[in-house]
Amino acid sequence: MATHPRAGILDLPTETLVSILENPTVPTSTLYSLAVSCRRLHFVALPIYFSRHGLTPSSKSIVIDMRTDRRDVLAALQTALLIPNTEEITCTFPHPSCTSIFPLLTHLTRLENYLSRLPSVRHVTLCLDTRGSVCLAVGDDKALRAWTTRMKSLLNCILEKQCECLTMMYGGQLTKSYKLTPPATRRGPIMRLLSAISCVLRGRTSEIPPPTFSRVSRQGHAHIEMSLRPPLHHSYKLASLEIHSAILILPPGLSWTLAVLRTCPTISLTLGCHAEAAIPWSAVLPLIASAATHVTSLTLSDGDSDSWRYSDAVAEAEILDFISRLPRLRHLSISHHSQTDFVEGPLLNLPDLETLRAPAKLILHSLRRSVPPKIQSICVLWSDRDLVSIGLLAAALSALPSPPRVSVSVTSSMYRPAFPIAPSFLERVGALEITPAPYVPLTDITELAAWVGVFPRVRHVDVAFDPKSQGFHADLAIFLGAVKVTAVLDKIKVNGRVYNLPHAGMAPTLT
Repeated sequence: MATHPRAGILDLPTETLVSILENPTVPTSTLYSLAVSCRRLHFVALPIYFSRHGLTPSSKSIVIDMRTDRRDVLAALQTALLIPNTEEITCTFPHPSCTSIFPLLTHLTRLENYLSRLPSVRHVTLCLDTRGSVCLAVGDDKALRAWTTRMKSLLNCILEKQCECLTMMYGGQLTKSYKLTPPATRRGPIMRLLSAISCVLRGRTSEIPPPTFSRVSRQGHAHIEMSLRPPLHHSYKLASLEIHSAILILPPGLSWTLAVLRTCPTISLTLGCHAEAAIPWSAVLPLIASAATHVTSLTLSDGDSDSWRYSDAVAEAEILDFISRLPRLRHLSISHHSQTDFVEGPLLNLPDLETLRAPAKLILHSLRRSVPPKIQSICVLWSDRDLVSIGLLAAALSALPSPPRVSVSVTSSMYRPAFPIAPSFLERVGALEITPAPYVPLTDITELAAWVGVFPRVRHVDVAFDPKSQGFHADLAIFLGAVKVTAVLDKIKVNGRVYNLPHAGMAPTLT
């Protein structure tokens, strides 16, 4: 009796294979295993695997969540015979081992190997750790040298791929390998006296040398820094640098940041401060200012309301001194709220400033010397502690012959002002931003919507709700129903989508 060979999976028609593998019950891990098993299954299973991670042949952005076992999207991308044309990459690294830096270095190499295969990439975001983590902040010479080499190689590879925007999030690896050395400890009293006499004879004030960083002796003695590799063929195109991590603000990464600001055409700079990083801003900010001569857009962002306060207690005077060293600024955003009633610091002279976003106290201080002749818009970051300053700002704006556009930004944790604000300011506000405060539950939707009624002439309202929160659609309907239609407001933007406000007895509609 003749025997017939059993049919295998490769004997099935391609249409049948696709129908089977697209079934949601097929594990994602199975799709990955099939994709690396043979060439035919590679072209069948891999697109389905990518689609489960939100990737399609037309996708221009990729989100990579690395896994310690390396069975992640990056592994699948590295095995892909056809590399997707990617413009934006967001990569979150696994939480590092708390005892050794070397497991993390392997993942840095993996990402660099993938990037090296791409012709170019426009925007790269690196999340080196979870928010608040201080793991691996110290290490010996061997760990510091290995970390510096791998991190430097990855960053330089990103620049060589003509990256235009680089964002660094969280992480503090090896940032406590150095300590700040005050200038007074580097020269003896006799040398300081001779230097002071020399300055007097030359008619100059005594110059204090800038502080430097030196290795923590109990960790090692080798001075190791990240360096910027000179471009091989084309000049670098990095135009925007967003730093929300101590890795690029403290040694060994600080030298790379300074070199980038001097070499690349970087015109937009963001410095974010988080409570987990004890950064000596009084020493770092002047160094960054001396290198950021081309910057025209500056954002000083704090991760939460107390971040700057916990990070070596940076004072308003130091922030204003830093800003005053960047006279070419056209766009300025400061989210630091003053802890005092008055702001002390140097007066600003920013003749090219067009937009200003800051708390009322800092806006008032910025206008004390002179009003920037090119100023077009001012956004007030609302704070209950700044209500008096908001009233003073109203008077200052009323005195201007051609006042700029005014907008207000509030968070959901704030309640409407308990006492009246100057009507001249409220009527001047033409745009309103409402953002839920982090880690604060949104409970009173109608109270949040009542903010819109505080400003009678507001024309544009932009609200940011968390679409993943429980009851998002119900909260959205309540919010839109609680906002009243006015002569100038009949639409509201929520998470980038425009909704028509409902008239009496009608439901809100999506534009």
